[in-house]
Amino acid sequence: MRGYHRGKWSTTSNTDQHQIGFTLNGYTQLVTDRIKQGWSCYLVTILFQQLPGSQPTITSRMKQEIQRVYSTLITRVHRKPRTASPDELPVLIGAMDLPVYKSDRSSSPLVRFNGGLHFHALILIPDRSRLREPLQDHFQTCAHLYGIDGTISKIDVRPVMDGYERVVDYVFKTIKRGRVSYDEGVLILPRARDELTSKDMPPDFPLADRLAPT
Repeated sequence: MRGYHRGKWSTTSNTDQHQIGFTLNGYTQLVTDRIKQGWSCYLVTILFQQLPGSQPTITSRMKQEIQRVYSTLITRVHRKPRTASPDELPVLIGAMDLPVYKSDRSSSPLVRFNGGLHFHALILIPDRSRLREPLQDHFQTCAHLYGIDGTISKIDVRPVMDGYERVVDYVFKTIKRGRVSYDEGVLILPRARDELTSKDMPPDFPLADRLAPT
């Protein structure tokens, strides 16, 4: 099974840029492989209400909220997520993002919260899934389950039908530019058992193995 891993770098040198490009190619290949197997792909943008604290504190809180969303979603995709293999669970490949302000800064007021920090992700849904509706319809119908209008102010979901390399690049554009570090800004789910602490793990989070690079 093809996979991916989490790296550590600063984005200040040509060597680091090469490593980022190599890793993003791996994410693109994973997405392409899943699509060939009949999975569905969605670009998800998550906006948050204003959160207290420094950027690292805010980023950590956002990641916890995203893990909570994921732990809720997997129970809608698989009946027994704790015992499922990674091939049976949704895959989330995501990163923090900061806007590039244009001349009209008033067009996206929610994105200006938290210094503009928000989250983009690709979510891949297995072909054999309990979901009987597109992911965008599921989030809209079940908004109360995901805490929308609480800490999370909006979840925008758009199907991705092609151009996977371009979309992966879009998700990671702030990481590539070095505005947020990889370790601070990137979240890949499901996570490995040995990477999770009791503080990190939501109550229903699956103890699935992380996909490993090949």
